[in-house]
Amino acid sequence: MKTIIRYKYVLAGVVVLSALVLIRAFYPGTFRYDAVKWAEPSVTGENIITAEKLPAIGDDILFVILDSDCQVPEMAGSVSLTVAPGDLLAGDNLSKIRKNKGPVVLCSEDVSVSSRVWMILSETGISRLYILKKDPA
Repeated sequence: MKTIIRYKYVLAGVVVLSALVLIRAFYPGTFRYDAVKWAEPSVTGENIITAEKLPAIGDDILFVILDSDCQVPEMAGSVSLTVAPGDLLAGDNLSKIRKNKGPVVLCSEDVSVSSRVWMILSETGISRLYILKKDPA
C-alpha cells in the first residue's frame, strides 16, 4: 500500500496516458491506413459521375459545393452543403457528410479541388463518394 501511495502521481500519469492511447486507437475520425484500397475507385474512374448518371446512384444525394461557381442539377430529395475546402473537416461539416444516408457528390469548377477533397474524405472512411464531372467528354 505504501508503494501505491508513494507512486500515485506516476500511476495517475500512466492511467491517463493509457486512456489517451485507447481513445486515439478507437476514434472513428482517424485516417485509414490502406490507401491503395481507398484510392482504387479513383484509379478505375468509378468515383467520377456526370449529371446524366446522377439518378442511378440513389436517393438522398448530398451535394457538397466547394466553390461559388459550381452549379448542381436540381433533383428531388437532394440537399446542398456549401463549404470552403479548407473548412470541410471542421465542426458540423464533416458530421453532416457522415450522417447523410445517400451518396455524396463533390462539385467544384476546378476538378483538382474536388479530387483532393475526395481523397481526404475517402481516407476518413466515407463511402459512396463521387466527383461531379461537368462535361461528358
